[in-house]
Amino acid sequence: RRRARYSVEAASDTMARMETILAVETSGPLCSLALFAGGRWTENTHNVERMHNQVVLTMLDGLVAQAGVDRRELDAVAFGAGPGSFTGVRLAASVAQGVAFGAGAVVCPVSSSRAMALAWQRARHPGETMAVVTVTRSRRDAYYLAAWRVPADGMPVRLLDDLFHQGETTPESLPADLPGVGDPAPWWPDGRPFDGGITVTGRIVGELGLEALRAGEGVAPAEAFPVYVQGASPWRPAAMP
Repeated sequence: RRRARYSVEAASDTMARMETILAVETSGPLCSLALFAGGRWTENTHNVERMHNQVVLTMLDGLVAQAGVDRRELDAVAFGAGPGSFTGVRLAASVAQGVAFGAGAVVCPVSSSRAMALAWQRARHPGETMAVVTVTRSRRDAYYLAAWRVPADGMPVRLLDDLFHQGETTPESLPADLPGVGDPAPWWPDGRPFDGGITVTGRIVGELGLEALRAGEGVAPAEAFPVYVQGASPWRPAAMP
């Protein structure tokens, strides 16, 4: 049994050998898992709508068995950390924390808007440097949005922090002229391109998680939290005594 490797320094040491990382994505309609081991990816993805909690652990068992990997061999677990589905994001965080704790691995929370931007560029504009606004529905007339620049051969760089917008008016902070991707919103400007046909897979989350692992950005399971966007919830945490 290996000792827990929760420190950033320990995570960086994995660069001296081949990393093994599991990725969990449940923030949208897909329940998508991916595993990087031995220099290759193994994936398991299903459209399950709201049944993620019923299938994710069974899918996980099948994935590690297919890849021939013992969970205790994992160096890191990445998960789509939101913003996104309230239940889906927290489910992914819980699975990531539990698996990483048992493996003595670190956790790499991955921005869901960043993953969406990368998925869009890979699907629609491979090999091109692009910028895009990501839009994710929260509830009714409420949305999360962010903006990213995706280099032709690199990972997304943030142009606009994730923010929460509620109402039917166009957000003042919406970057001019950029296309959009994600969930169509009623306030999206007429005539401006918008792609509502992109989904994020565990493979995309895993690639971003692998980047974080190699940069020494993995955290201990107890410190792996979903992304909370200011203004997204009327609830406030109770003050600590």
